[in-house]
Amino acid sequence: MKDTFWFKEFDISQLLPSNWKSDIIDLTKKFAVNKNLSPTSVTSRESSDISTIKVATVSGKIITEKLPWLRKMYETTFLEIGKTCVNEDVFIAQDDRYAINLNYQYGLNMRYECHVDSNPLEGLLYVTDHPESTGGELVVGLNTNAKSIEEVNDDCIKIYPKSGYLVFFDARKFPHYVANLKTEDSFRIVLAMNFYTPSCPESSRPSDLNKHLGIE
Repeated sequence: MKDTFWFKEFDISQLLPSNWKSDIIDLTKKFAVNKNLSPTSVTSRESSDISTIKVATVSGKIITEKLPWLRKMYETTFLEIGKTCVNEDVFIAQDDRYAINLNYQYGLNMRYECHVDSNPLEGLLYVTDHPESTGGELVVGLNTNAKSIEEVNDDCIKIYPKSGYLVFFDARKFPHYVANLKTEDSFRIVLAMNFYTPSCPESSRPSDLNKHLGIE
């Protein structure tokens, strides 16, 4: 039977603190670390001619220290919503290095790597809005054998970020990436969260992934 990609989104804006958006944006702009990612992990699905991808992130440890309410929601509210999306129990990651992080794109030359996930449930809390034609959409390839953004684009769906929306999906078999932004002065911020299940526990995380993401 052919694998089917699914995603579920929830408007949780009323569950968030009144200053949640500005607090996350301020933290991201202050603490984000720029990295040049080489797409060589077992999870990478970039074409062979791509040697580096510019990314920026805020680590889970900084989020926990500076915005403890956000970490608490990962452990409680976000976890409970995630449990409604699958037919087995769901657990947070025990390793703070990759449990949660903030992904930051700005300007025209940044995107997120084409890859597949190793965790069975990914959660994304969108901080910024990116409607159609503005860039920053999550592009998910429906061809599980796609090995470049061009091959992903041939047969895909696109998820457009909406501020205050929480999105869950399972993309272990579906290559996906985040598109470039369309204007120099725009920026994109999303909280990315890893969740695990009994059938795909945290111990199954690939051994090279922390080094690949620069979070050893």
